[in-house]
Amino acid sequence: MSALIMSMSGMRGVVGDTLDPHLSMNMALAFGQYVGKGPVIVGGDTRVSYHIVQKAVISGLLAAGTDVIDVGHVLTPTVQQMIRHFDAKGGLVISASHNPIQWNGIKVMNESGSFLTPEEYDNYMAIYNKNEPALADWKSVGTYTTFDDALEIHVDRILSAIDTTSIKEANLNVLVDPNNGAGALGNPILFEKLGVNCTVLNGEPNGLFKHDPEPLKENLSEIMAELKTGQYDIGFVQDADADRLVILDENGVFIGEDYSLAYCVDYVLSQKETNTPHVVVNLSTSRVVEDVAKKYGAPTTYTKIGETNVTQGLKEKNAVVGGEGNGGVIYPKVGWGRDSLVGMVIALKHLAESGKKVSETVATYPKYTMIRDKYTVKSRDEVLPFLDKIKAHYANETIDTQDGVKVMFEDSWLHVRPSNTEPIVRLFVEAPNAEKGQALLDTAKAL
Repeated sequence: MSALIMSMSGMRGVVGDTLDPHLSMNMALAFGQYVGKGPVIVGGDTRVSYHIVQKAVISGLLAAGTDVIDVGHVLTPTVQQMIRHFDAKGGLVISASHNPIQWNGIKVMNESGSFLTPEEYDNYMAIYNKNEPALADWKSVGTYTTFDDALEIHVDRILSAIDTTSIKEANLNVLVDPNNGAGALGNPILFEKLGVNCTVLNGEPNGLFKHDPEPLKENLSEIMAELKTGQYDIGFVQDADADRLVILDENGVFIGEDYSLAYCVDYVLSQKETNTPHVVVNLSTSRVVEDVAKKYGAPTTYTKIGETNVTQGLKEKNAVVGGEGNGGVIYPKVGWGRDSLVGMVIALKHLAESGKKVSETVATYPKYTMIRDKYTVKSRDEVLPFLDKIKAHYANETIDTQDGVKVMFEDSWLHVRPSNTEPIVRLFVEAPNAEKGQALLDTAKAL
């Protein structure tokens, strides 16, 4: 049996194995009990198993007496926007994000349109784990309505917050690969309103992903080859629910998830939207974002791993931009979640207004190599002793312990943290070159 993943990011499982309608309905029953009358927004990406989860979720919410607004197949950030649009009490997103096609899941959102905070998640899970649903009688069941304009409103919200005149005047040629996911639904609306010449790969929103949904370099050979024809100014790839975005330059070079975020952060900070700019990212994000922020005198705050932690950091610091090094751009001016549509608009503005090709701009950023690995232990009881060894070995260095142990060196860093679901220690290393990074990794694993 595959693993069932439960965390503040929601639930993910393999359809017909760890994920079934009973689990989906029980999660929704508990959420309905948690939020009360609602309403709750329900929507999700294009996975072929969508309706198995969606129908169970709606049934559970209605049975709990919670009103449901069904927005259908949409991007995850669209659900987040609809929560705010309807002043809803939360949202349930049917998606397994970047996981392979056999997976599905439920992302759980609060009334601000962001993932549950740790305290909110604990309160919700206490209800779920108690497994004593309070069912409404026939007079008190929730009401069910549908709403068909969510994508249009989402795009209009972005375009009302960001002046796109420069994009419309630049005559840009864009290549985008939504990989048959939710981006295939939102992109046509966005690019038509932007007036951009857009060519689409894998644009049918049928959930039959042409390649692995995680937008990693090894999965993107098709778009890289097409970009090398020299017909385009920039390339974009989204994950299945279109909250993550990666950028490829005009030559088909995969610039990387962290550098995609840095490219967007660079532009936002250049606009000097506030006299006290601030950037928030998670601990495993590349230092290149901090390097870019320093150009504008903007401090960078690092949070624990998880989008909800970044969002809370953005709110606390009143930050202008942030995100995660997996290609997740969060722009509070528009919303409290990673949003690939926002990322594309910001990137296109950067390209249109800089007078430089993507490759020329990225070439000005410091170069780092990121290495990700894992260290298996016999049980979770061995994780803390291993972290203690890391802290002791690097006692003379700058250390951050808010999520595992992160050790900062002059030009590199090492981040070691326990998995939330398995007896595994995850190791992240970033250094100016692969040799130095591998040496750091080898030293840590040998402790």
